[in-house]
Amino acid sequence: MTEAKDECGVKYTLDVLEDRWQPRIIYWLGFRPFTITELHQLLPDLTDVALNEEVVSLQNLRIVNPVVDEENKYSLTADGNDLRNMVLTMSVWGWQQMDDSANKVSTQFVEPEKDATMAELIKYNEQLNKYM
Repeated sequence: MTEAKDECGVKYTLDVLEDRWQPRIIYWLGFRPFTITELHQLLPDLTDVALNEEVVSLQNLRIVNPVVDEENKYSLTADGNDLRNMVLTMSVWGWQQMDDSANKVSTQFVEPEKDATMAELIKYNEQLNKYM
């Protein structure tokens, strides 16, 4: 990620979001805290090494908290939560625009329950893939 001073804020944000995995990590860590093992279950196509690198990158950007909690779980910072809200808004808006262009009626975006099981969250990835 570039940190050039002459770039605008939108470009900087898009550089973070153009990574395939970072928006998904931001989504899940804003949903509720997860261990690295749980994150790997939610993102099975990502290797352990790559997942760790992505989390460290997001920590360096002050999106993910630099320390895990007492249960060894990662979470978002306040800025990370702000970014998550923006990512969700952009994702839903983009999907609705694609549906409008195809003359389709958009379905409503509904997040799973906060106490959903890991199996339910893994299944929810099918829905989430339409948006991110």
